[in-house]
Amino acid sequence: MENINSQFNKELQQQIEGTLPKGHVYRLGYPGAILLSAGIENLPIELIASRLADKSSVDYKNKHSFDLSEIKDLPKAINSPIVIFKSTKPSDNSSIILTELKDKNGNNFVVVLKVFKNPNGNNMNIEVNNIRSIYPKDRVVEIINWIKSGNKLVKWLDKEKARNFVSTQSP
Repeated sequence: MENINSQFNKELQQQIEGTLPKGHVYRLGYPGAILLSAGIENLPIELIASRLADKSSVDYKNKHSFDLSEIKDLPKAINSPIVIFKSTKPSDNSSIILTELKDKNGNNFVVVLKVFKNPNGNNMNIEVNNIRSIYPKDRVVEIINWIKSGNKLVKWLDKEKARNFVSTQSP
């Protein structure tokens, strides 16, 4: 995990500096024990650099802009989450991961992970755990309600981290 995390940080710095090759895909390794226990498939985790640029942009439609440097150590954070939720949309087979990474305003980052079939041109589909979204979650009431829902939405929870998260949120 250290090598993957270090490589991610190096590539992230290149994206920040504008020297990352066009079309780059971050490779964040495979899910660790926690993600696997939450039902995340044992497939590579990937993040498309252009999606990361869009999601962090001040021009992005959902206004969740953030500084790319705030997601340093993302591979470690994903594999050591606070809580993992099922998607709130029944037909969407995504997992929502609340991480300990925070933006400049103290909002924790959420990562939305979904199995994605990527045709590679050889009439074969390659499946990966694709990061569909990443953003700092500023409406924490929703997350607290998701935690309170218990098994309805919670796939995995670190009780101590969740307790700390809830206790540090403003009412």
